[in-house]
Amino acid sequence: MQFRNLISVLAVIPFVLFSCSQPKEKDQDKKKGASEKKEVYKEISNIVEPELNAKYTIGDEVNVSFSYPDSLKSDSALVYTGNELKTRLGKQERKATIATGDLQVGENQFRIDIFLNNGHKETHYRTLKFKSDIQPERYKSRIVEVYPHDENAYTQGLFYEDGFLYEGTGQRGSSSLRKVKLESGELINAYGLPNQYFGEGITSYKDKIIQLTWTSRTGFVYDKEKFKLLNKVRYPTQGWGLTTDGDKLIMSDGSPNIYFLDPGTFSQLDRIQVYNHQGPVNNLNELEYIDGKVYANVWQETYIISFDPESGKVLEKIDCSNLVPDRYKNDKDKVLNGIAYDKKNDRMFLTGKHWSKLYHVDFVK
Repeated sequence: MQFRNLISVLAVIPFVLFSCSQPKEKDQDKKKGASEKKEVYKEISNIVEPELNAKYTIGDEVNVSFSYPDSLKSDSALVYTGNELKTRLGKQERKATIATGDLQVGENQFRIDIFLNNGHKETHYRTLKFKSDIQPERYKSRIVEVYPHDENAYTQGLFYEDGFLYEGTGQRGSSSLRKVKLESGELINAYGLPNQYFGEGITSYKDKIIQLTWTSRTGFVYDKEKFKLLNKVRYPTQGWGLTTDGDKLIMSDGSPNIYFLDPGTFSQLDRIQVYNHQGPVNNLNELEYIDGKVYANVWQETYIISFDPESGKVLEKIDCSNLVPDRYKNDKDKVLNGIAYDKKNDRMFLTGKHWSKLYHVDFVK
């Protein structure tokens, strides 16, 4: 009996020794791995020009140059703006001059791919900012006719169609979509948004009306005839102004950015930035597409602008200070906002938040 017990103990000892040795072996492996240094490739080329965040005007030439150790040579180099190849440099060439007349205003990313003869490719980026190369034409608004406007309407969006004005209003708890008679201001139809939403820009697309909200990143799609809510859509920015060129939706978010969206899915198709000859135009608000140009309110300003939706360049600046009611001259809330266009009769309409009048205007030098 004692002999059998001894055999059992002797049989267990190797297993215990093996089990106890494993953690030590694992720890040794960890220490070994920690002591081994990973090889990290370090860039050996350097961009000399252009400087980071350098500012230019459209049409300026941009000098691109780079350096690398004298012990190496470059086989070639490629310079891109966006995805467009601008120039190809040959062996040992380190400088290039890039024309910019075809670029959009705003931020443009330059990419430089350098192929070195040690087998490495190195890629560098520079984001450059471009002002417009034109000064906007300057106009003043002239009142042609005056119509009544509901003082309770905190106007955020506006368009005209088939003899009626459609208006989107803001403020949580009182945001709405409205249809009114132009001549009398009579309310024909209305839809009140749920209290948590702050209504913003509106536009007509085919048989529907689309309305943005401010910070909820939610848009509402209505049946145009009955104002029946058909759908809700989502977007990744704030919603400010909205219009359409008949094909795409055009949206602002209070920055210089303008987004082009698919009307069905609200997915982003393109984006531009709006710049004048001095720099970016911030606070872009209510929008109206008219004959190839987009007109925009600039929040808390007494002027509107027009810009080219292809390039982002500001084309016109229209002084509308004569429209602002005297009692609102220094008010930062009851400001100019709302642009609508009657295409059939070539009439432009402007109004403001809580204004009692809506104006048919034209523009004069």
